Amino acid sequence: MRLKEILSFNQDELYQWAYKINPRAKSVSGFATISDPYIVTTDFPFLIWPRFSFRGKTMITIAGSGDNIISLWPTGIRAIIGVDIAIKACFINELKRAALKLLSFSEFRELFAPSTKNPFFPVSFPEKKREIYFKIRHYLSNNAKNWLDKQFGHTHFPSPRRLEVFFAHLIPHFAKIEAFKEAKRGLKDYPLINLPIEVALEVLSEEVDIIYLSNIPEYIKQTLILEDKDALILPKLEDLFKKAANRLKPGGLLMVYCFGNIRKNPQMIKEEMTIFKRLGLKKHTETFSFNTSLISGSHFTHSLLLGIK
Repeated sequence: MRLKEILSFNQDELYQWAYKINPRAKSVSGFATISDPYIVTTDFPFLIWPRFSFRGKTMITIAGSGDNIISLWPTGIRAIIGVDIAIKACFINELKRAALKLLSFSEFRELFAPSTKNPFFPVSFPEKKREIYFKIRHYLSNNAKNWLDKQFGHTHFPSPRRLEVFFAHLIPHFAKIEAFKEAKRGLKDYPLINLPIEVALEVLSEEVDIIYLSNIPEYIKQTLILEDKDALILPKLEDLFKKAANRLKPGGLLMVYCFGNIRKNPQMIKEEMTIFKRLGLKKHTETFSFNTSLISGSHFTHSLLLGIK
C-alpha cells in the first residue's frame, strides 16, 4: 500500500486493515499487540536531528511514545508513517498528536504528567487529566476513544514511569514553550500502522527517504538470547534490514538507535556490520553525549548506526 492510499483511510480503517493482516500479532522483537506503551520516550535521536536534512523527505518510523515524531515536524519533513505493534502505543500517538494540536503548553504537560511529586512535571490527578482529555477526545479514532475512556478518571493514566521522568527534560516540546509552539506549527496528521515493523515493511509499497528502527534490533537480540536462540540473531536481523533496504529510495537512510558508544564498542553492532556489507549499505555512525541533573554525576553516550543505500 502506498502513502496516497494510506492517507485515503481514516485511522479506524487502518486499524481494521492491520488486524486483518496480522491479528493478535507478536514480533520477533518480543513486543506484542497488547504490550504496554511508553508515555514519554526513552530514546533521544532528536538531540542530533540538526545533523541531518529532513526537509521535504518522507519517513517510516517506529511510533513509540510519539515524541520522536513530534520532534521531527519543525524540521520541515514532508510525511511520516508511524508503525507500532502495540495498539496502546498507537493510541498514545493519537492522544499526543491531538494534545499538541489543540491544547496549551501547560495543559499538554499536565495531561502527560505523573500523579506523584517529581522535579520536572506538575503533579496531575485523574480528575484533571479527564477534564483535559475531553477537550481533545473528538479528534481521536473510535478505537482510541473506546480504550482511553476507560483510563481517564479511573486510573492515573497516562503517568510516565520514573525512568521516563528522569529524561523528560531533554524532550523539546515538554521542556520549552517555544519548542512546543514550533512543533504545533509544523504538525501534520500522520497514519499509524498497528503491525510489527517487519510485517509493515512488507505490506507498505511506498519507497521513503528514511527509516528509523529505534532500538528494535537490540530488542531482537535480547529476545532471542533469552529464548536460547542465539543462532537466529543474524538471519532475523538480516530479514529486517533487507525489508527496510527494499523500502528505501536510492540514497535513502536507515537509522538504528544504540544505547552506547558504538565507535568505542564496535562489538555492539557486529551482526549489523555483517549484514550491511551483504546488503551493500554504506555504514556511518553518529555518537552524542548527554546527562540529567536528576541522576547525580550522570553521563551517557548513545549512538545512531546509519546505513546508506
